[in-house]
Amino acid sequence: RKNHGVKQAGFLVLWKTAMPSVLVEVGFLSNEKEEQYLASEKGQDLLASGIFRAVREYKNEVESLN
Repeated sequence: RKNHGVKQAGFLVLWKTAMPSVLVEVGFLSNEKEEQYLASEKGQDLLASGIFRAVREYKNEVESLN
């Protein structure tokens, strides 16, 4: 997977939410290979576990500061 880095923007779907929020872009459906990967069970499992691990790591870091 190619890493396009972290970017911040004021997307409407994140604006004025009732809780902290994150928008994760995991691929591009306009790219045929990525579309196939995103539709596959393996791709979905790997992406979901990666998102989970990132959120868990962030949570642990924030909690260790307190």
